[in-house]
Amino acid sequence: MRVIAGKYKHRILKEISNDYTRPTTDMNKEMIFNTLGQFFDGGIVLDLFSGTGSLGIEALSRGMDYGYFSEINDQTFEILKHNIKSLNIDNATIFHGDYRNFLVKYQNIRFDLVMLDPPYRIFNEVKDILKFMLKKNMFKENAQLLIEMPKELNYIPEGFEFIKEKTGAASRFVFLVYRGEKI
Repeated sequence: MRVIAGKYKHRILKEISNDYTRPTTDMNKEMIFNTLGQFFDGGIVLDLFSGTGSLGIEALSRGMDYGYFSEINDQTFEILKHNIKSLNIDNATIFHGDYRNFLVKYQNIRFDLVMLDPPYRIFNEVKDILKFMLKKNMFKENAQLLIEMPKELNYIPEGFEFIKEKTGAASRFVFLVYRGEKI
């Protein structure tokens, strides 16, 4: 796994192989950032179920000012820390723990880009995550939201404008924008 473009282009990221993670392939990562936009003019990114940090690191590499990463699995978190440290990334906060604790702790942060790629076994919790984030005003107006879900699902949350969807071999990627609507 590597960083595809930007400041950390071609840098190799340490991977993990376990039943807990589902790494985003380089091909899917390229598709994601071709859809979100090749580069960013600043902003704050949240990679909530970050795994090894591949998506959030790619966003930082492409111009996001600051990144928040949250990972609960001990082994995966160690690799996330390694990847952040190996790239000398100093504009990131990494959180080890349950996503609910992360959201409560950082509920005053407003994000420009949120990437949700939860373990599929807990995908049903995404609705509650987004309700909490909307209630706490954690999205900046026109913030982008990427949700990766099992291919057979098709979930469009309230409060967001649908932009596009792409499908991979086993996943559906839904791209949305927050327009400042309250639910």
